[in-house]
This record gives sequence, structure tokens and C-alpha cells, in this order.
Amino acid sequence: MLTDALKILIADDDAGVRDLVRTRLRIAGYDPHTAKNGREAVERAVKLRPAAMILDINMPELDGFGVLSELQDKAPDIQVPTLVLTGRQSSDDVRMAVALGARGYLTKPFTEAQLLARVAGLFRRRNIVPTIVHEDIIEI
Repeated sequence: MLTDALKILIADDDAGVRDLVRTRLRIAGYDPHTAKNGREAVERAVKLRPAAMILDINMPELDGFGVLSELQDKAPDIQVPTLVLTGRQSSDDVRMAVALGARGYLTKPFTEAQLLARVAGLFRRRNIVPTIVHEDIIEI
């Protein structure tokens, strides 16, 4: 039986990525929910209060940075450990995501093992501040 403690919000505008991640997480025992754009991600995060979030940066209506910022500003009581899952690989993007509260950063393409390891890390260490060990890898 799935519990709120395993609820994960997946926010990505690419339906294929959303479906792939949702399926992998469901098989691994998590309770995945999805949002197709940044605005919907904020709304669903406030409503669902997920235990973790997987967030793309490039999304319509509100990008991933905007999602993180808006959640900090408008819903500070909701502190969702977030893994940024994106095709953007610049060190500036990693720094920005971390500055806005992301706990992990994984670039596309990714393997199932990488995804599941990073998600498990969000659940194991919710209160640890991430450190950048390489421009596309964050230690959590």
C-alpha cells in the first residue's frame, strides 16, 4: 500500500519522460503524480504536498527555476526535496537550481539506476544541504 510518505511529483513538459519516470517510480514502490508545466507543478505541489519532486527546468508557463522560487515565496511551509532532471548541463544552471533549494541535479539522458539512486537519496537525507562535486553531479 502506497503512503503519502512515498508521494513524488514529476513535473516535465515531455509526456514521454513523464510516463517513463512515473512507470519506473511506480515499479520501485513510490506513489508518482505528474504535472505537464510549471504552473501546474506549483498547484499540484501545494495541493498534494509530495514527499519529493522531480523537476525539469525547460517547461512552458513557468520554468523549473520559477517553480522552485514560487514555492519558496508563496508556500514556504512546503519544503519538497527536489531532484532537477533536465537536458541543461551548464554549471550556472546547477548553481541556480541549488541556490533555489534543489537537492539533486541529473542530466538527460539518464539511466534507471541513476534516477532511482538520486530519488532514494532525496528520501534518505531530506535535511542535508547538497554540495556540488562536479558540474552535473550533486552529492546529497
